Amino acid sequence: MKIGILVVTVVAALAMVAMLVAGYAAPQSVQAKGTLQIMVTDAPPDEEVTSIMVTVESVEVHKAAAEQEQEQEQEQEQGQGQNQTQEQEQEQEGEQWGDNSTNEEAGWLPVAILAGNETFDLLQVRGLEEVLAVAELEPGNYTQIRMTISNVQVRLGDGELQDVVLPSGKLKFVRPFSIVAGETTALLFDFDAERSVNVTGSGKIIVKPVVKLSMTTPQIVEPSTKHVKIVTLSIPNGAVGASYNATLMASGGKLPYTWTIAKGTLPAGLDLDSGNGTISGVPTTGGDFTFTVRVSDNSKPVKSDSQRYTINIASGEDLTITTINPPDGAVAAAYNFTLLAPGGTLPYTWSIVRGHLPDGLTMDAVSGVISGTPTKKGSYNFTVQVSDNAARANTDVQKLRIRIAKD
Repeated sequence: MKIGILVVTVVAALAMVAMLVAGYAAPQSVQAKGTLQIMVTDAPPDEEVTSIMVTVESVEVHKAAAEQEQEQEQEQEQGQGQNQTQEQEQEQEGEQWGDNSTNEEAGWLPVAILAGNETFDLLQVRGLEEVLAVAELEPGNYTQIRMTISNVQVRLGDGELQDVVLPSGKLKFVRPFSIVAGETTALLFDFDAERSVNVTGSGKIIVKPVVKLSMTTPQIVEPSTKHVKIVTLSIPNGAVGASYNATLMASGGKLPYTWTIAKGTLPAGLDLDSGNGTISGVPTTGGDFTFTVRVSDNSKPVKSDSQRYTINIASGEDLTITTINPPDGAVAAAYNFTLLAPGGTLPYTWSIVRGHLPDGLTMDAVSGVISGTPTKKGSYNFTVQVSDNAARANTDVQKLRIRIAKD
């Protein structure tokens, strides 16, 4: 399983995420500069590894000294077969995880990472090349590039993301390249996930990146387009026969978005609107349901993100609080909202078991109505509990938040 990851375009920023594409035209000036692109890509991973979240702290390039530039120019004149040889040699070099730096620190130049792209999922750029960074560099020969990775998390199957063991935090590549005024140079980091991720018998995950660095074709980057990300982390539970409605939200990328179910299935009776990300309908079957939603944007190449959800659909006899997002309020403005909990045996008893309501609001223990006039702004987190009147009382709890604005 190969995961390609880095395309560097040196112009002001680095972006690390699912698909690295970069193209930047150097501004005309007295002395024109060239552009460097750093891209990332990904090939189909092993089924066991379903997510590899990488956080890049920094990217730097090393400019050659005068005598090194002359040597590089002579090598570049030796023939077109050099690029293939360099790729083979660099694949071996990429297997070495660590700094191994010399004392030539003065020659290292930072490449700014694009805001919002510091963390990305290698498996989301599968088969694509996505731009991690773009920067303007002085024309000339460069000898090395290094990347510092501050954190890696891996998901196995449908499990949770796990922190992994990193032998070191820095990757260094001795790969000469040239920057030509008015032109773009693109470098591609191709990660081999199958060889990079090792799961020990005790369940410990060790990541020692195996990477090949090569030249690639520059791509055009759409300005001000960050990697798309789903910002809805959880959605409410539901109940059989009760109307259900939850809207998923995403940020970044280029509108319009397209929403799909990437894995698993929605509860029977519910559908996902591919245009607005709304899950709605009337559930017909109870139980726990786990599924993965993917959002794709309208940029070229397409950026995407996915999020896994688990919701419970209560049967007709189960008692479940279905309210998850009470409306916000404002100081001195009347507030009235009813909590919902289908199922169980009436009457219900409502209570606050942790935290407290905004100042000025109270909750009716029988109806579950929160009402009053807020007197102080702020964000209030609390947990409500509902109990029914069955011989053996059924209960359910739900964490809620109400934000009160100044006016």
